Amino acid sequence: MLNHDLIIKNVDLENKIYIAYSGGSDSTALLHLLAKMSIDHQLEVKAIHVNHNLSKESKEWEDHCKKICSILNIDLTIESVQIISDGGGIESASRKARYKIFENLLESGDQILLAHHSDDVAETIFMRLLRGTGVDGLEGPKFSREIGKGRLIRPLLKITKKEILNYLAENNIQYIEDDSNMHNEFDRNFLRNKIFPMLEDRWKGFSKRINNTSSIFRERNTIYSNLFYEKYSDLIGNKIELKKINELSESIISDILRFSIKECNISIPNSKIMEEIIKTFISSSPGPKSIVTWSRSDKELVAGKITYEKGHIIISKR
Repeated sequence: MLNHDLIIKNVDLENKIYIAYSGGSDSTALLHLLAKMSIDHQLEVKAIHVNHNLSKESKEWEDHCKKICSILNIDLTIESVQIISDGGGIESASRKARYKIFENLLESGDQILLAHHSDDVAETIFMRLLRGTGVDGLEGPKFSREIGKGRLIRPLLKITKKEILNYLAENNIQYIEDDSNMHNEFDRNFLRNKIFPMLEDRWKGFSKRINNTSSIFRERNTIYSNLFYEKYSDLIGNKIELKKINELSESIISDILRFSIKECNISIPNSKIMEEIIKTFISSSPGPKSIVTWSRSDKELVAGKITYEKGHIIISKR
C-alpha cells in the first residue's frame, strides 16, 4: 500500500529530499505523498523536472509541473536538455541526461527519490533476460545507490502500478498522460502494453512475484560475492597474471574476469563475448595483437576491451 511508512522506513528525513518529477502518474503520486509528509514532519522537500524536449507537448508538461508544485508549495527546479542519441537509443540517452543532472544537483547528504515501482522491476528484468543478462542483471534496479555526492532512492519498488493508480484515483489527483507510452515499437512499451497484461491475467500479482525473485537473487549474489572475494581477491583487478589463473576451472576464471570488469566500471560482456575471451586468452597462446572488445547495445555503461601484455591480460575502457 502506498503510504508514509514507505518513506519513513527508507529515507533520511533529516536531510534534503528531491523528487524526480515528470508529471506522470508515478512521480505525481510520490510528489503528493511527500507534500503531505513535509507538513507533518517538517521535511525539506524539493522537486526537479527534466524537460527532454522530445515531444511537442514538452512545454505543456513543464507548465503543468510548475502549477502542481506551486499548489503544493514545493520548490521546483527545471532543467532543459537536448537529447542526442549516441547509438544506444533515445530512451537510454534521455536516462543518461537525467542522471547526469541529478549527479550535478546533489550535495553531500542530499537524496533524490525516483518513483520506479514493481512493474518497472519486472520490465527491467525481462529486458535484461532478452538481452542475455548474467545473474547480476536478475537483481533488477537497486533500491538505493550513490549518485554524485548524494544518494538515489527508489522507495516504491515493492508497490505495483495498480496501487499507484488507485492512490491517485482515491485522492482525485490529476497527472500527465504521455501518448508515447502507447507506442509499442518501443520494447518496454511492448512488454508493458501487450505481454504483461496477459501474464497478470494468468498469474495475479505477476510483477510482485518477479520482484520477490529479484530480491532472492540480490541476497544470494551478495553472499556469493563476499565468499568469492575472500578467496580470490588477489586475482581481481584490471591487470591479471595469466599463470596464476590458468590452473583454475573455466567457470572460476570467468567470474574472476566478471568481478574485475565490474570493478573497472565497464559493462559486463555477455556469455558469447566471455567465451571469446576465454578462447583468446586462456585456451590459446595470446600475443601482443590479441584483443577482445565489447559494448552494450543501449550504451548504458562504458564499452570495454581486453588485451595481452607481458604475461598479463589487461582490462580497460574502449
